Amino acid sequence: MQTLLVQLTLGEQVWEAEGTSIKKAQHSTAAKALAESVLPRPAPRSPKVDVNSNPGSITPTVELNGLAMKRGEPAIYRPLDPKPMPNYRANYNFRGMFNQR
Repeated sequence: MQTLLVQLTLGEQVWEAEGTSIKKAQHSTAAKALAESVLPRPAPRSPKVDVNSNPGSITPTVELNGLAMKRGEPAIYRPLDPKPMPNYRANYNFRGMFNQR
């Protein structure tokens, strides 16, 4: 079985850990660094107030923009030219329903 070694350096501090995959080795190294680091911890962030707390109400536009951002592609919206009105000719010989005998 292959064992991988990962080294993490933060400032002057260095940590090493092993794992059976790169990801497991990275997680082990990060856990060691979190436990042993002497660097100051950042202040906890205040929770964001979500105006729209209903996750099922995401519009398709927002969802598409999110997918495009994840792919690194721009979502470009362009207004289409309005379709020309068909050449409508009124039938002036029509008398209406009540006048047909």
